[in-house]
Amino acid sequence: MKVLRIHQKSLHNEEWFNCYADFKDELYYFDKDTLGIKDLYASFLPLYNKADKLLEVLRKCIYTKDVEEVDKRRDDILRGLCEAVKGSQMSPADTVREAAARLYNLLDGYRKLILKGSLAEESAAIRNLLQELDSDAYAGDVGLLGLNEWVVKLGNAERDFLKIRDRQKLETSNRLKEDLRLTRGRTDALYTVMVNTLDARLQADGLGGDIVVEPEDLDLDEHASGEAFTPEVHGNVTYNFVIAWNDVVKKYRNLIAQRRAKAGSSYA
Repeated sequence: MKVLRIHQKSLHNEEWFNCYADFKDELYYFDKDTLGIKDLYASFLPLYNKADKLLEVLRKCIYTKDVEEVDKRRDDILRGLCEAVKGSQMSPADTVREAAARLYNLLDGYRKLILKGSLAEESAAIRNLLQELDSDAYAGDVGLLGLNEWVVKLGNAERDFLKIRDRQKLETSNRLKEDLRLTRGRTDALYTVMVNTLDARLQADGLGGDIVVEPEDLDLDEHASGEAFTPEVHGNVTYNFVIAWNDVVKKYRNLIAQRRAKAGSSYA
């Protein structure tokens, strides 16, 4: 038994914060000292509260919704381009199939970068992709497959995205005292130390690795007053917490998997 991992960078800001809000709520019912993360959790809370304040500013930003809309339009155009390339792979003409294969490999590499990256990283990847599509190596393939209009649309969407992002940065620069990206990174690092500590506790108690133990039922209603769980009442506290938290983690892992599957449907 181990704590399931989450690729936190793949979560959007609100999803990321909700994940840690769930973590905080789940820990409410457990004794942090018994889990071995009391001091780590005490350091986690200020970062959590700081992220909450930064996100509150972003929620009030007038351009946030515009950024989300243009990012979706950009993703839809890229998906359409991928579908067009995929369709060309079925062409009866050898030259068309060969061109489609080259573009398929190019797009597939960038698709993976775009799926895993932040908005800024996604934007950089798209700009690099546009440069390659316009290069001597691929421009002929784009023309042969009749994809010039798709490429122009993707370039226009990327420029619209950059304009709105620049306006958003100007709007929020005087109000954001700490950079959300750095706060996310520090929070993620501290969370990783906590889950590594939990894994080490399980290992020390003989419950790590692939050992399967049936968890005891946790009656959260019984402890609605906030009374902490204890080993005497509920067996191994660390194991019980990991069982409960892993159920929550699965929700976010599924969310990421569904998003990647949807974005990569062109290559299914």
